Amino acid sequence: MRPYESHSTQGAEAWLSGKNEADNPYPEGSLARDLWLEGHLDAMVQSGDLDRTAEDCAKVYLEDTILEARRAESRLRLDLPSAMEVAEAIELPLSKWPGNCYAVAVAMLESGILEPFQEQHGRLFPAYGMYDGPLVHGHRRMNRHGWLESVEGFAVDPTRWVFTGEYPHIWAGRLDDYDLAGMRLRSVYRSLQAPKPEGETLWLGLNDPADLAAFDRMLKDRSVSVTGRITPNRLHWIVTSPIEAMESDAPLFLATADRLGLGGFVPTDTRLWLEFALDGYTPDKLRAGHARVEPLGCLSRDDPARLLGHDSFSTRI
Repeated sequence: MRPYESHSTQGAEAWLSGKNEADNPYPEGSLARDLWLEGHLDAMVQSGDLDRTAEDCAKVYLEDTILEARRAESRLRLDLPSAMEVAEAIELPLSKWPGNCYAVAVAMLESGILEPFQEQHGRLFPAYGMYDGPLVHGHRRMNRHGWLESVEGFAVDPTRWVFTGEYPHIWAGRLDDYDLAGMRLRSVYRSLQAPKPEGETLWLGLNDPADLAAFDRMLKDRSVSVTGRITPNRLHWIVTSPIEAMESDAPLFLATADRLGLGGFVPTDTRLWLEFALDGYTPDKLRAGHARVEPLGCLSRDDPARLLGHDSFSTRI
């Protein structure tokens, strides 16, 4: 499952919980695997639990891993088309890209220009949430943003340059700066404990004890297993949880909300990502199932002409 913190944080937490390198869940050769190992080794070095020789070896291994992660990111970027090539493929000039990040990302994917890249590095899916990376002005805002992600553990972003003030290019790299579905932001404002029941309880209509236990796991009690019921406020708390917290039970929770007529509780970003991750990206299916979901743009207010010093990119957002 895509981490809402970072792959390196996952690796560090794995070390702290007693797991070793063999527990790395990501495939060989993937950026996610390198970043997980980077976090694991860094936590190992910082722990103070190693003797001098073992610590020195771990530091060398950590440096090698950091370099390999950087090489992996460089390989991704070198295999991408240029921004100008993409602009021609999607028939949208660069001057219109700022403010249309999600539309550009989806158009780039649907144009076919990324097929050679995907053959080498894995399938990509549209993603939407919050951009949490570097900004040219260094002023943090609620930067809603759209990009592409791979289940192999990296992002491809055609409009990152609008935020960073660089020359237009297609960026690829680690997921750290990309808060999918606003999961990190939601986790800040979401209580760690489930709310107390409020209002009339709903009959879930679930007969499988494993399904009922999944709700118990999230709520950290046995109320659902015992009664087969849940209150709307507790169901809302579950389906608005970070995807990583829902784990593999996320499809069950969303399907239950839909069946009860409470699908509106589910954030659209969460729903789309799960559909892409489970079923693959099928544009026609997306349009048919989400006819009222409009492409959403980034809310960057920077004039790229002023940022880049190129009149040809002048636009107002």
